Amino acid sequence: MAISLKTVLCIGCGCFIGGILRYLTGLYISSRWAVVPPHMPWHTLVINFVGCLMMGVFCGLFHKGLVQNPSVQAGLTAGLCGGYSTLAAFAWENAELLRAGAHLTAACYMVATLVGGVLCFMLGYAAAQAVAR
Repeated sequence: MAISLKTVLCIGCGCFIGGILRYLTGLYISSRWAVVPPHMPWHTLVINFVGCLMMGVFCGLFHKGLVQNPSVQAGLTAGLCGGYSTLAAFAWENAELLRAGAHLTAACYMVATLVGGVLCFMLGYAAAQAVAR
């Protein structure tokens, strides 16, 4: 699969903007709602929901042919939405699996991602703690 420099730059710019927006959104919500552990991480939940909403809007526009440039599509999805919230990509992939009728695959992917993600985080955390001793 060949990928153009233009596409890579569009993704990079999108990630840059998405990451900054995620950070600023998180700061804003945390300061407004006094989010501190062990309370509900509302800032992350809102960021993930907004990211999924944006991914849905962009994909809807792409499927209708309103945005046809593949570099722009990649910049908006993998870049902007991916930099803002990786849950958006997860939601998109599951929606595509469900739309294709692959319900069991979607269910397995959802469970594996959620459980595996938490387990991998815990493993990485434990490894860092062991090395830092």
